[in-house]
Amino acid sequence: MKLHSFQHYSHDLESVVHDAWITTRVKSALALADSTLGLHVHVKTHAGRVALSGRVNTHRQCEHAVALARSVHGVADIDASELLTHVFTPGSFSEAPNAEETTERRSQSSTKIDDK
Repeated sequence: MKLHSFQHYSHDLESVVHDAWITTRVKSALALADSTLGLHVHVKTHAGRVALSGRVNTHRQCEHAVALARSVHGVADIDASELLTHVFTPGSFSEAPNAEETTERRSQSSTKIDDK
């Protein structure tokens, strides 16, 4: 019975080490391809199934992250349902995102102050 427990334990340990190795290789592939992918995409692996999560800027970056993960040897399946793109809504910025627009607003308000 002790031998069976040890074999079961060693098999579980082997799976954990293999998953950690896959996670490391996927994270490395993401970071080498695009530093923003390496920073913003989180990777978890369980039994060869890689789960990607986090937020990236574009849909193309999502597809690129999935393709890179798929290219790593040992990846059995990929779940990218938690890998999202940033969504910007109007009014979500404290300042206008366009620098020219911000400058234009300042020049109009400074003209009014100077006129008084």
